Amino acid sequence: MPSKDVLPPGPKRELVAELYVHYREAGRPALPQIEALTGTMPNPHKVSRETIRRLLTGQTTSQWAVVDALLRALCQLQARDPDDRRWPKPDDQYEEDDPETCRDYLRRLWNDDIDGLDPGEAPAIPPAVPSARPASGGWGGTPPTSTGGWGSAPSQPKQDDPWATGAPPQPSQQSGGYSDEPPF
Repeated sequence: MPSKDVLPPGPKRELVAELYVHYREAGRPALPQIEALTGTMPNPHKVSRETIRRLLTGQTTSQWAVVDALLRALCQLQARDPDDRRWPKPDDQYEEDDPETCRDYLRRLWNDDIDGLDPGEAPAIPPAVPSARPASGGWGGTPPTSTGGWGSAPSQPKQDDPWATGAPPQPSQQSGGYSDEPPF
């Protein structure tokens, strides 16, 4: 594990620390052994020993498929399922109904590292902004204001649709009642 001088506290250090937990639990296997295992597991994703070294030292974040392959290889060496619940930290209260798995936790740390979020900081979801643009096109809509390209006004004048305007139907001239036939 890199020192705090080499890898300062933050999202990347949290990700590397979690990978190191699995690396230690697997018995600190040699990088060639992990590399070979990533290519022979079910759903293999071959990871080079250099990439493994760079992940474990915090020099790269890599793609999720690579990080997941490393996790699966380390879990296989531990005879552990990566989709089992993650073990608690020493100061945590172990809750039987905690659904977070080793893979879920590592993926969250990986996303935090990619996004540059501090551990435990939730990403902000921007509020929905109502569209300032009026509805355009279609029956009864406001015609578009652009002069060309996608969303431009049609070259032919728009036909009125009496069924969509909300206007009351016109009485039939023949029977004195309303016609069941559309007016087109």
